[in-house]
Amino acid sequence: MRDTRPMNIATVSELTLDQKIGQMLLVGYPAGDAGIDALRRVVERRPMGNLILFSRNMGSPEYLYDRLAGLRSMISERSGVEPLVSLDQEGGIVARIRAGFTPMPGAMAMAAAVAGGGASLSDVEDMVAAAAAELKAVGFDWNLAPVADVNVNRENPVIGVRSFGEDPLAVADLVAAYARGLARAGLAATAKHFPGHGDTNVDSHLGLPSVGADLARLEAVELAPFKRLIAEGVASIMSAHVLFPAVEPDPIPATLSRRVLTGLLRGGLGYDGLIVTDCLEMKAIDGRYDHAAIRAVIAGADVVCVSHTASLQEAAFDEIKAAVLDGTIPESRIDESVARVLAVKSRVRAVRAPALKADALASLLSPDAAALARRMSEASMSILGGSLPSAAGGGLYVDLRPELQTGAEGADGVVLASPTMAASLAAAGSSLEVVEATVDPDEEAIARAVAGVGSGPVFIGIYSMQRHPAQETLVRRVAAACAEKGAPLAFVSMRDPYDAAGLARLGLGGSAVLCAYEYTSLSASAVARVLSGAVAATGSCPVGAI
Repeated sequence: MRDTRPMNIATVSELTLDQKIGQMLLVGYPAGDAGIDALRRVVERRPMGNLILFSRNMGSPEYLYDRLAGLRSMISERSGVEPLVSLDQEGGIVARIRAGFTPMPGAMAMAAAVAGGGASLSDVEDMVAAAAAELKAVGFDWNLAPVADVNVNRENPVIGVRSFGEDPLAVADLVAAYARGLARAGLAATAKHFPGHGDTNVDSHLGLPSVGADLARLEAVELAPFKRLIAEGVASIMSAHVLFPAVEPDPIPATLSRRVLTGLLRGGLGYDGLIVTDCLEMKAIDGRYDHAAIRAVIAGADVVCVSHTASLQEAAFDEIKAAVLDGTIPESRIDESVARVLAVKSRVRAVRAPALKADALASLLSPDAAALARRMSEASMSILGGSLPSAAGGGLYVDLRPELQTGAEGADGVVLASPTMAASLAAAGSSLEVVEATVDPDEEAIARAVAGVGSGPVFIGIYSMQRHPAQETLVRRVAAACAEKGAPLAFVSMRDPYDAAGLARLGLGGSAVLCAYEYTSLSASAVARVLSGAVAATGSCPVGAI
């Protein structure tokens, strides 16, 4: 049974210097019992104050409930304050936890549903609140979402469908609804990645991106969603590991720039909430900038995220402490950040989780939440180009199975959607034959796809085709077989709607493209129901895909 007594959050003056520095660290840990042991050793040596979990740390809801209760106790005993326990649960392709919890459509899918009129901003808020309440029930209280980036660059390798679209005002409306849903359930929201990661062509997990827009463009586009969230009191904002020469002329990413975090975000936009860095182990920072933790704190960050490596977590702690002791960072600066951390902890404690474990677990997977998720996913289905051919009489579906495309999706191995498209089509009563291949189909897989073409309609479920040239080879050869046999050809974009432009480049721009925005259990079912004729595709694509 959880303790239901009022939670007394410590004051800054009650904490030692070590405890205060610990409140400024957000740390992850490896998988399994060995990972817990490693975290315990770190916490015994240094009172780390907050946790981030990844797919590697997840398990059944019961496992999570028990595990997080133990971790909270361990950290609070050492640090003097209960931790914020966080994860990246954006929905869609970025969901650290899946089994046992209500799935949620991703940002671009929700935006397509709202733009097409099949869902409302209130539905977005309700969907997020329902999913967040489940996270709250098992012990999470900080979601590193929503993505507030405006995706104006179709070549963006890391944001894409994680964004609500390319219209700044529409994105602002949607991220505000998302953040309200989290707050209703007692989770702290995190607007990311400030001042905007949407106009980049480099993944900051792998390299250092730059946004060359001038101040006027930044004000009109990138900053619009953040301004809305600041006005609505968003609990936290995450910095981007991105260069912004219009704000910071030196070659310093936003995470390490005082001009960006203190000048623009604090001074220019008046934000006094919690600033958290993106993970300092990402290659945009790691190996490029020494003493990143100290530089981030001097820039204005309140919480430094080191997601994976114990030695780097301890080094960040030690560097910040040494900088305080030698006067590089005034202790009053530490106190400002700790006060913001404690304020967020008080804020999330104001909404209590179910007191009993049985009640907490019983609150998961509610029929109403599942129905809303299905309705929103089906309402997101959008058609670009012509009309979809009827699949009532059978035909072929070529299923290019998903794999991790970016560091944002996780570092724990390949994630495949379940159920498969074959299972989803069967459940929808479709008689389409299915040929499966990887996102990089080999010659044998391409030959199987070509051999499957008959006189019936052919649907190719492309997945980030612009990044996988072998998919183009498959598309060309299957298209040629369709032309030879008179078979209607259409496409299902199971991730990037921008793939429609690639089809146009291949001379297939007249073909219909059903946009699903993600390959998840929700979207696979929705696609199958559209192809079987059970539901209509009423969504409206929130980006100019062609």
